[in-house]
Amino acid sequence: QHTHHSHHDHDANRSLRSSSCPDISHLQSTIAAAAMKLVAPKDVAGLASLILSDECKSIAILTGAGVSVASGIPDFRSPGGMYDTLKPELLTATKRQQDLMRRDPTYVVEWSMFQSTQFPYMEVRRPFILGTRSRTWKATIAHRFAELLHTKTNKLTRVYTQNIDGLDRQCGDLPSEKIVSVHGTISQAACEGCGTDVADFDA
Repeated sequence: QHTHHSHHDHDANRSLRSSSCPDISHLQSTIAAAAMKLVAPKDVAGLASLILSDECKSIAILTGAGVSVASGIPDFRSPGGMYDTLKPELLTATKRQQDLMRRDPTYVVEWSMFQSTQFPYMEVRRPFILGTRSRTWKATIAHRFAELLHTKTNKLTRVYTQNIDGLDRQCGDLPSEKIVSVHGTISQAACEGCGTDVADFDA
């Protein structure tokens, strides 16, 4: 959704910020000065030095599908990924739904489609779901890196992951409270109808 703001809104917001926080200009200057002092590492060794230095106080990581590709889980958008290899004609769907997926492969994960019929999504995701249940997919070096950041530096604040594969939780030394699964995980679900939690695959 696009929200329109008039020039009056922006002026009012600026006035509000200035009146409610008179030191905002000083704070902005301080942040800008601190940012100017930071020098982006040019290589892995430089990044490691920065992480171990006193300059680095806290680390937060945001991960997406790329960190799990090495485990064998294809991502959505890359060549050879789910959208690229989607064959709507093989899915249990109406001709109209197949046409929609053919024109726009992302339709297979649309909520409106899932509400109408769960078959296309479940058929496409079946290998991933069963592979997760059988623990076919293993945590990658990227997941282990987050674990090492916690155990070796104690500077890891959070791992925010967009992935639902749960591979972060295979890292036994990475506390679960450090992991925020922003889209949930495939190993836990709830009924859309009644809200009943499904704790695991065997429930």
